[in-house]
Amino acid sequence: MKFKRILAAGMAVLCSVLPLCPAASAQGDGLVDSGIDYTERVGTVRTPGAGYTSTLAFRCKPGETKAYNPTGDLTLLFVDIGGFSSGSNGTTDSDGNYTPGTDYDLDETFFKSMRTTLENCRQNGCMAALRFRYDANGVRDPEPATFEQMLRHIEQIREDGFLEDYQDILCFVESGFVGCYGEQWGGKYCSIPDKAKLLELMLDVVPDPIPVTVRTPNIFAQWAGITEEELGAYVLEPGSRASRVGLYNDGYMGSDSDLGTFHDRERDLKWLRQQTLTSYYGGEFSGNLDFAKQYDTYLPEHAVPEMYYSHLSYINANIYQLYKDYTFGAAYDVEGVDNSAYYGQTVFQFMRDHLGYRFVLRDSDLSESVSQGDTLRLCMDVENTGFANPIPRQKAEILLEKDGQYLRTEVDADSRTWYSCTTVSPEFDLHLPAALEPGRWNVYFKLSTGDNTLGQLEYRSVQFANAHTWNEQLGANYLGSFSVTASEAGARSTDNGFYQTNASDPVTGSDGTLFTTQGLVTVDGTLTSDTERRDALLCAEDAAGNRMYITNDDRYLYILADLEQQAASPVYNLSFRNASSGTSYWMYYQGSFVYFNGEGGVPLGCVQKHSGSTIEFRLPLGELMGLAPGVELTGIDYTVQDQADSWKSAGSIRADSYIIQDDFNVYSGKQTVNLAKGDTLSVAAHTSGADQTYQWYKDGKPIPDATNATYKILAESAQDCGIYAVQVTSASGVRTRLFDVCRVAAVLEQPLAGDLNLDGAVTVADVVLLQKHLIRAATLTDQQAAAGDLNKNGVCNGFDLVLLRRILCV
Repeated sequence: MKFKRILAAGMAVLCSVLPLCPAASAQGDGLVDSGIDYTERVGTVRTPGAGYTSTLAFRCKPGETKAYNPTGDLTLLFVDIGGFSSGSNGTTDSDGNYTPGTDYDLDETFFKSMRTTLENCRQNGCMAALRFRYDANGVRDPEPATFEQMLRHIEQIREDGFLEDYQDILCFVESGFVGCYGEQWGGKYCSIPDKAKLLELMLDVVPDPIPVTVRTPNIFAQWAGITEEELGAYVLEPGSRASRVGLYNDGYMGSDSDLGTFHDRERDLKWLRQQTLTSYYGGEFSGNLDFAKQYDTYLPEHAVPEMYYSHLSYINANIYQLYKDYTFGAAYDVEGVDNSAYYGQTVFQFMRDHLGYRFVLRDSDLSESVSQGDTLRLCMDVENTGFANPIPRQKAEILLEKDGQYLRTEVDADSRTWYSCTTVSPEFDLHLPAALEPGRWNVYFKLSTGDNTLGQLEYRSVQFANAHTWNEQLGANYLGSFSVTASEAGARSTDNGFYQTNASDPVTGSDGTLFTTQGLVTVDGTLTSDTERRDALLCAEDAAGNRMYITNDDRYLYILADLEQQAASPVYNLSFRNASSGTSYWMYYQGSFVYFNGEGGVPLGCVQKHSGSTIEFRLPLGELMGLAPGVELTGIDYTVQDQADSWKSAGSIRADSYIIQDDFNVYSGKQTVNLAKGDTLSVAAHTSGADQTYQWYKDGKPIPDATNATYKILAESAQDCGIYAVQVTSASGVRTRLFDVCRVAAVLEQPLAGDLNLDGAVTVADVVLLQKHLIRAATLTDQQAAAGDLNKNGVCNGFDLVLLRRILCV
């Protein structure tokens, strides 16, 4: 069936009846426009867990499983465990007769390498997906001799727990295992009942809610206890086990059935479109384009609407090149979404950039000026022009930034419901800290996945498809700016929190702690900040103005270069000599291929990013190359070769030497607070590194016995006002950093009993706030809860509401 544009628009109709945030009324609320350009820009943006994926295939044998170093927003790991299967590790004689080998249990080397590979995913900012398979070469019957032994391998994976431990970066797991390539054909256990049994087991083994994808819809039908004919009428129950099931299509656009994937394309896609609101659909284009051309399924006028209709989330880096010969325009567009920015671009570019989700900021309005401790109001419209919606949950945050310092709070926004071909209009009311520094603050919206540390702030973050809004260091999207003004002396509060006050679902607010990006290196292939190219880091410069900068922290060495080169097919080379060990190292990046002359041939933990004339390398300290504080590197050479021109050099820059420093990063910013008399505030030194020592200071004088990573400020009087700083010393004692953490601006009398909003008076507004708290429509800070705990039982509840009403006689 050829899907017309109206069918893709059906998704917009379906989603329009689902509950979304109400449209913002910016004019009525006195908000101002951000001044941002709301038109969509052409180009690929960061969409973690979706898009044009990279694939990494590696073979595993007893005692011989290597670890790998994935990079990319989504990397699909093909884990070939055929070395543990008698159906794959046997021998074949000259006549083609196969003698089965031996079945083995998965071993400790396998699990250690899997964990190392997934840890590299995490440290490199990746999202990952998995397919376990017994064959990588199209050999039939590659599985173990018994179905039970295959189940044993799967049970071992469960028992080890690495899927559980890395679920924060795991997008989906293909049911895989059986048949040629793990594509579930040509194997011992490829009957529909066997594959349905495999699906049931994988849903048990893979942590909920991570999706498990099947190769064909009829596997789902068998598992669900329905006939294939009933697939089109199947109604998916939200939150059910079935909602985790998606599809991996390795015959994509290969014929009118996608090489047997679909038995009734119209019916099966109708089933698929509801599954893919909560699970994944993707795969790879068929490798036989000539065969595909016998059908018209692949033609853009049919393919593009179907991509929207089926919510295509990813393709394994093999979109048909012929789409570069087609120009995208209204003839290929769908209803319900504005894709006019791509008119005149190639269909290939359009498809690549719209795989998965693609968010475009269409409007942003916010308060022009807000007093300290008051409410910042923010409204925005975001259109999803991509084929699908995000599947893994993404943490939503608002960040405020000024002069490289920022604070952040979680907000109530679930991007999984920002469906394709729809626009959502979230509104946020945000309480500002009581003593937030006056001045102009920038506002950013951040979506991210993964359990990321302060040193991984930009990791796995979602980029909006607007020009000049992306902040790479924060991994966040600019929404506008506003002014913070000083509060009146009589209206000062002691609520130093930064949090959303209009959240429908509970979210975690912030205590107002400030952090900094100053002095940090973000490896993204661009000049992210001036601190990445400061003169103190310059190690080489030539007459043409090419430069190399080198620095390090406690975990990584960073080599940053600006080199003019015109290579048509560039190959990026980095080499140096470790003078301490006498070993020379060389690595080069040629497209997706990476060469490394070190042990194992895989540069574990290394990252390279480039854009135009700029390149940035991140190399791990430690055993890989013997990098450690005090080690001298000599002959540090960055060269670009042109593969298209007989591998001739297109340019190079060389630094004579660099000595790795004993250093660490500082993440703490300087927070300003008001405290109530008797309050205790805990402040912390946020840094990278381990086994450090600490000394806290007040107004430049050391505080006796204050030698922990945290310090508690007790506000007893105005004498406790001042600046609190900490000196952090590295484990070796060589590197010391002293930085301000907190300024106590005022110590105020305790708030009135019943004054929940801390405005200095007990009014009906306090009743309203307590009512909102009791129905979970608002969150109270510790100070607010103490003011509302009128019966002093340690809990702010309905009894306190009764007492508060009595005070006001309402």
